[in-house]
Amino acid sequence: MTLLHNISRTLQRRRNSTWHALGYDTTVRPETPADYAAIARLTHTAFNNDAEANLIATLRCQAEDYIALVAEQHGEVVGHILFSPASLDKAPDCKIMALAPMAVSNVLQHQGIGSALVRAGLEQCNKQGVAAVVVLGHPGYYPRFGFTPASRFNISCPWQVPDNTFMLLELIPGVLKGKSGRVEYHPAFTAL
Repeated sequence: MTLLHNISRTLQRRRNSTWHALGYDTTVRPETPADYAAIARLTHTAFNNDAEANLIATLRCQAEDYIALVAEQHGEVVGHILFSPASLDKAPDCKIMALAPMAVSNVLQHQGIGSALVRAGLEQCNKQGVAAVVVLGHPGYYPRFGFTPASRFNISCPWQVPDNTFMLLELIPGVLKGKSGRVEYHPAFTAL
């Protein structure tokens, strides 16, 4: 069983890399107002409620310098990611972003769309001079992009969560040396 499982995983990785190499009409680009309704539907379906879709709408109105990208396939929005400004309570001058939320069409999961969104978003954060990105997410998923538990940097989450689910990625190596504190998300996150 283990050999078959390993072969299956290898074939899946090769299929995913081929899918990316060929493109299959998949594009990651900034969201536009024309995408808002599709993003709301996608997010509602992915999270099975409207809380995250409402969060996205609130952040669009209230947050400055947020990054929102969509993955589009054959003219349809199949994925969305948002990065919003956050801060450290003990180092407010340190520019950080919070990755949340991210949604991918349920029928297109495990095809690299989420990974493409994360990588493109991190690249945009880097271009904007963001020092670090935090995420509250699956500990088996985000480490592939370089995220590690934020506690290693003496950075804490504003909510009680397992240590390995609140992660951080320094985009400027060493920028958090000597810094610590609790991450302060945009006030819109309190509605979740």
